Amino acid sequence: MTMLQRERLHGRLVRAAAFPVALVVAPEGFGKSTAVARLHREAAGESHHFVVSPSQTSLTRFVRGLAAALEPALPALSQSLAIAHERAMQSSAPADLLAAWLAQHLGSTRRRIVVDDYHHCEREPAIAAFLAGAIERTRGSVGWVVATRSLAEFPFATWFARGDAELPVDEAAFRLSEHEARVLAADIAPGLDDGLAARLAHATAGSIGKYCFALATTATQCGLAQHVLDDGGDAFERFVDAALHSLDGAERALLRESVFFPDLDRRLFAAAGHDDAEARLARLRAKLPTAFAVDGARLHFSPLFGSALVRRVAADGTDAVRAANVRAAEALERAGRATEALAFYIRGGAFDALARAIETHGFRFVEAGYGEAVGEAIDALDPMAQMTSPVILAIKAMFESRLGRFDTAESWFQLALNRASESAVRDQITYEYCTHLLRFIRPEAIELLEGLAANAGTSPELRAYALSALGPAYVFSRRFDDALRVTSEALEALEALGPGAGPHLRARVHHQSGYVALFRGDGDRAKELAAISLALATEHGFFDVAAGALTVLYNVASDVEDDTAESVRLLEAVADCAAKSSSLTTHLFALIARLEVEVERGNEQSIEELDAKLRTIDITCSGRAAYEALLPSQALRAAWSGDFAGAYRLLAQSAPQQWSADRKGLRWAEIAVYAAAAGLEVEASVAARNASDLLEGLDVDVRVQRARLLLALAMVLLGRSDSAREEFETVDGAVHLLSPRLRALRHAFGALGERYRGVANAAALLESINALRDNHFGGLGRMLMNLPLADNASLRLRELSAVERRTLAELSLGNVVVNERRVDRVVAKLGCINLRAALRAAGRHPSSSEPNPPNLRVVRT
Repeated sequence: MTMLQRERLHGRLVRAAAFPVALVVAPEGFGKSTAVARLHREAAGESHHFVVSPSQTSLTRFVRGLAAALEPALPALSQSLAIAHERAMQSSAPADLLAAWLAQHLGSTRRRIVVDDYHHCEREPAIAAFLAGAIERTRGSVGWVVATRSLAEFPFATWFARGDAELPVDEAAFRLSEHEARVLAADIAPGLDDGLAARLAHATAGSIGKYCFALATTATQCGLAQHVLDDGGDAFERFVDAALHSLDGAERALLRESVFFPDLDRRLFAAAGHDDAEARLARLRAKLPTAFAVDGARLHFSPLFGSALVRRVAADGTDAVRAANVRAAEALERAGRATEALAFYIRGGAFDALARAIETHGFRFVEAGYGEAVGEAIDALDPMAQMTSPVILAIKAMFESRLGRFDTAESWFQLALNRASESAVRDQITYEYCTHLLRFIRPEAIELLEGLAANAGTSPELRAYALSALGPAYVFSRRFDDALRVTSEALEALEALGPGAGPHLRARVHHQSGYVALFRGDGDRAKELAAISLALATEHGFFDVAAGALTVLYNVASDVEDDTAESVRLLEAVADCAAKSSSLTTHLFALIARLEVEVERGNEQSIEELDAKLRTIDITCSGRAAYEALLPSQALRAAWSGDFAGAYRLLAQSAPQQWSADRKGLRWAEIAVYAAAAGLEVEASVAARNASDLLEGLDVDVRVQRARLLLALAMVLLGRSDSAREEFETVDGAVHLLSPRLRALRHAFGALGERYRGVANAAALLESINALRDNHFGGLGRMLMNLPLADNASLRLRELSAVERRTLAELSLGNVVVNERRVDRVVAKLGCINLRAALRAAGRHPSSSEPNPPNLRVVRT
């Protein structure tokens, strides 16, 4: 058959496809698929073609099919789908979240995406919402072409009014012209009378598919066209009946048996017991050339002929339809395509076979990223059937755990363990139960993981997983030596497995080993292990593991190396991985950590961008934890406006929630600074004492040094010069552990201390504060500029007794005989270095150019 070049139609499609979205809307058989396939082939740039199958009628299956179509250019899309689906199901708007995930992967690369046969999804509003959301988010880079049979629920009016689309390319554009009908008739049925050909074109309503099928059938059966047209009725259905009648019984049986096969691959037919199917299909294609189509390397029934076959099977009743679906499912499972088989078992009502498939492949499916397909299959089972399978119960528990429903997951896991009789199944369920416990930092996981690791019957792979999971479990329990030991054993177990250790296991073990090394204080080792994990996870699309590895690297850059620029880069990468996997929690905390860094830097533009992103994120899944993570940046921003009391109130109750002694010490030091700046001397003193107690005896590192610097600043603000000097001396005693930026902070805080003691160093202080900006401490510098420098003396004057204030006033007049001890007490309370500095501060004379008080004489008594 000739490939009719319908240039008129193609030109119309090209014009429509120049807009961000083009809708192609016409009934079955009018050539939509052929037309959009040509548009895809002849696209000037990158183009992708997704043909929706009848089994892809749920949101999850549609998204998986689209991801598979995009996989050659974006392999990570399919690899991250399972996690994306898991996170989306936690959201009140899963379609919207999946659309954002897809847009994140598509990025800004210019490309075209053609979605054909969308009519299969027209009864599922969530799919329309997902596709519309993806189109909205990619308007500047992706051109979408959607071929369907109606406008469905797309916001086409909005797109058209906004200029994002032309009017749909509809049935009128696709209907055969007289010239096209004559060309096709001359090529397919050259002996057919022109008048009869014209009647055929009219009888098939201008549908190119139906017209070509009629011509091809007529060409092999003399007089058929005249007979069909004279009898009336649905001409296309009559021609299909005639075509099937021309086949022998075995050929008709083969067509009916394979009616629901997703493709006509020879391995499917071999799995169904037809070793000679390839030769038989070749003969059928010769007899019925218009009944088949080739998509890439795969042979299919043409949509028109396939629909006609389905109608004939359906005419035999529901049982016939179910049996055909089950045959397709069984062939798919035997051919190694078990994930595809699940949907056909559901459609065939073969629930016993469906349960068996889940029990056989379920854990592997979930690990391989097909959790949404397994979940859909489990939901299709009768609740009583679910309750009899320990594997199904465990998988249900895994899903509940990932949704954050601890109690429900706990119940399902316990029930699964009680009903697991086979040791291998019980071990796998035990490990999954332990990962659930660790997700909620429950110490019960330790004993179970220890049992798995010590059991000689545990598989080598599962033992390696258990050992690596024990590392974080021991860290949570502060058993750091044990954590280091088991992660070393996990790495040794990987070596013993050799090539048999899969990339997911290797990535997981290296990530968790790096996590343990970080908490052991070995930054170099943590960095090395996390880098290995990141490389494996990135290569294979394990974005959840990649985000974990990047978090370890971020902690090294932030807490060990004190490298702000690298910390920002890594946090951006964490947020990127989290967005690609739709991990809301990880994405949220990456943004919060980045916000804290940018507030510390004083980067207004980045702060505004991050604020905007945070406003669009649903943080209900994180609750109090997200709020507490935001506190440090919110407190510092309050200090920018001089609201030190507000900053203190934000942080006042947060120190006990910090993970470790050094983190608690740092937070108490921050609280002491804000309280002291707000004039809350009692609160500041308590916070400073707590910080000092926690920092005492700790190994000196970046965090401890920073905490001591803040503690020194608090002492300066409290007027305790001696205590401030002691803290500065402690910091200077380990000066080699001060990063360049902490050296700048030490210099600024020291200059501020001198100023508070009455030294006239306004220029030097301003210079040191300005230097903070060059060391990523611009936000802290902004806070220092808001400290009550000019009012500091008057604040402290309020702490003097009436006698002491009168003494100070008399001293300022000169020639006054005073008590030496009283003078010393006044100077100490004002935090100054000597009496002249105290008088200058009290009289608001900070400049060294001011004259000394006249004729000052202190009589020692």
